[in-house]
Amino acid sequence: MGLFIAFALLAVAVLTDVLIVRRVLAPRICDYFEKAPEFQVIPGSPVAGAQEVQFVTADGIQLRGSLLNGQVPNPPGLVLFMPELKGNHWMASRYCEALIRQGYVIFAFDFRNQGESDSATHYAPIHWMTEYEMLDVGAAMEFIESHPRLSTLPILTFGVSRGGVGALLAGCRYPRVRGVIADSAFGTRTMIRFFADRFVDLLLPRWLYRFLPEWHIARTLQRAISVSEARRNCRYVHLEDEVSGLESGNVLLISGGSDSYVSRNISRRIQALAGPETRLWIVPGARHNMARTVNQSEYDRLVVEHAATCLAAEQSTGGVVLAESGPSQSVA
Repeated sequence: MGLFIAFALLAVAVLTDVLIVRRVLAPRICDYFEKAPEFQVIPGSPVAGAQEVQFVTADGIQLRGSLLNGQVPNPPGLVLFMPELKGNHWMASRYCEALIRQGYVIFAFDFRNQGESDSATHYAPIHWMTEYEMLDVGAAMEFIESHPRLSTLPILTFGVSRGGVGALLAGCRYPRVRGVIADSAFGTRTMIRFFADRFVDLLLPRWLYRFLPEWHIARTLQRAISVSEARRNCRYVHLEDEVSGLESGNVLLISGGSDSYVSRNISRRIQALAGPETRLWIVPGARHNMARTVNQSEYDRLVVEHAATCLAAEQSTGGVVLAESGPSQSVA
């Protein structure tokens, strides 16, 4: 009798998974997962004196970008800048202004399907990072290695929003990257779980959600991600799976205290995943990607300090979390 009940429960579980999770719940979660937020993106304008750059990815997409400070003598390092979705490489002149003044060479490029780069007709990018964008990052790194001058410089990656995810992943995958600055970055699994907890009422009763085991929630969300990969012909990149490859002392995370998308809890989760020495500055009053607009002087100071620390190795940062109550303060 007991064996019969066990088989009956197993049959119910399998039937529930097939009929509810696979056919109903996962596709509905996928619809929300793919809906890109309406961010106010202000693309940059061409900069006088910049050198235009173009290179080709492993799958044949022509990418374009620019070099700022390309001819400056004895640069302290190279900053590889990655813009947010719907942005362009000219935004580097705004986010990297202080680094430009310090003489760093800035190499910024447009991901495929945005800015001045060519588009892949079979792919429509959204706010989640995929292996297509990482092919673009790989092509940028190959361009650096093939360039007689750039190949000798220590590299720091700097990105905003989805570009910040790319900057972090480049630090995971490429040993030549000696420092990372990520503004408003996030992890795919961390984000989807955050929004599942927050908006579960759109999908099923919250009381029922509370009774679901953790493994079931994780499996359902992963199923939704897989559904999205299949219908969008892409493979998402999960920072959570690769972040252990970072040198935590060489990572600076920046987050807006009033960011309703990448909340401070998400940023702290990414900090915890990256390691105990990862620095996190939460900027009071700043919305998504607006930290520099809210506090330009402190933003520029921290960016320059972090680049000097990572690329010149002239000082030790230690494990620091920059307090929200005052960006120049720190707590252990």
